Amino acid sequence: MQMKAADIMTTDFPAVYENESLTKVIGFFMEKKADVVVVKEQLNGFLLGIVTKRSILKPNLNPSTVLAKTLAVKTPKILPSDTLQKVASQMLEKNLKAIPVASARKPVGLVAATDVILNSRDSLGKAEVGTVMTKEVITIGAGDTIGRAISLMRDMGVSRLPVVDGGRLVGIVTVSDIAEKIIKPRIKASWGDVVGERVRTLSNPVRSIMTRNVITTQPSEKIVDAVQRMKEHKLSCLVAAEASRVVGIFTLMDALEPLVARADTEEKKISIEVSYKLDRVDLDVKESVLEVAEKFVQRFRKTLGTGVLSLYFKEHREKHGDLKLIHCRARLNSDRYQFVGIGEAWRPDLAARSALKVIERQFLVRKELAARYPFGREFFESLTGAY
Repeated sequence: MQMKAADIMTTDFPAVYENESLTKVIGFFMEKKADVVVVKEQLNGFLLGIVTKRSILKPNLNPSTVLAKTLAVKTPKILPSDTLQKVASQMLEKNLKAIPVASARKPVGLVAATDVILNSRDSLGKAEVGTVMTKEVITIGAGDTIGRAISLMRDMGVSRLPVVDGGRLVGIVTVSDIAEKIIKPRIKASWGDVVGERVRTLSNPVRSIMTRNVITTQPSEKIVDAVQRMKEHKLSCLVAAEASRVVGIFTLMDALEPLVARADTEEKKISIEVSYKLDRVDLDVKESVLEVAEKFVQRFRKTLGTGVLSLYFKEHREKHGDLKLIHCRARLNSDRYQFVGIGEAWRPDLAARSALKVIERQFLVRKELAARYPFGREFFESLTGAY
C-alpha cells in the first residue's frame, strides 16, 4: 500500500499564532532545531503559512516588533491522505524542507523532507550523491565578514556557505549560525540580559561564528545513506569533499529531484475540475469535495490513464429545513475510459461520493468483463459509447 502523509507526519511541531513576535519564532529555530515554524490564525487556529529560516535574513528586521504573520508564506495544501509523491513534488516546487499537513484548514502535522526521502528509499535504489549534487558551489573565505556572508545568502537564495581558506574546506556557516550567534545575542542585549557582554558585529570574520567540524559526504556515497546521516545530525545539507577540497554540495532538494522525476514518468495524471452552481459554497465544503475526488483518483491511479475528472454541482428545489438537495454530475474522460455518474445528497461532498460510486461500479464491471470474456471490453465500450 502506498504511504500517505499521515503515515510519516509528526504531530509535535513548532507553531505560533499570527500576532506573536519573530523573537518566539527564532527561539523555535534555536531550541527545536526546526527548519520551519507553522503560523496559525489567531481567531480560529486555521493554517496561515510557515516561517522559514531564510526569511530572517531580510534586512532591517527587528525580531521583537515584527509579527510572525509578516514573514509567513503560504504553503501548498497537503492533506493527511496525500501520497508521498505529491508531498515530495510540492516540497521541491516550493523549496521547502518541511511542509504542514492540514485537515479542515487546521494544521495537524508536519512532514519533513528527510522522512519523505527515507520512506521512498526503494525508488532511489543505489543512486549516488554525485549524480544529483550541485557542483558549482558558492563558498566564502574564512576572513570574509559576517555581513558579506549574510548578503551572499540573501542574494543567492541559499541558507549555508562552505568556508574555505587557501582553497581547503575549514568550516561551514549557516542561517542557524547567524540566528544563534548574531540575532539572538542582539535580542538579549536589547533586553539587558547580557549587559557588558560583547556582541559580535557584522564586520567580524566568518571564522568567528562558523562550524569547524563539518560533516561531509563523497560523490560515491548512496543518497539514502547521506540523507540518513543528515537526519541523525539534524542537517539540511552536506558538503561533498575530496582531499579537503569542496567538489559539491548535497541538499535535501537534490535528493527529492529523482523521486519527483520518477513519479512523473511512472504515474499517469488525472486532473480534477470542480464547478458549482450553488447559492453559497464555503471553503471547508470545497476542500471536502476535493478530498473525495482525490481519494477516488488515488485509488485507481494506476489504471485510469491520463485525463480529467470533472464534478458539476447544482441545487434542487427540494429542501430539508435550510438545506437544499445537491445534485452532482461526475464525468471521467481519460485516454482509457469515459464514464458518467450522478449522485444526490444534502451536502456536496456526499453527493460527489455518491456520483463517484456510480463511476466506480461501471469501472469495476468493465474490468471484470475484460478479464472474463475475450471481447468483453469491446462489447462494453459499444454499450457506453454515448458517454
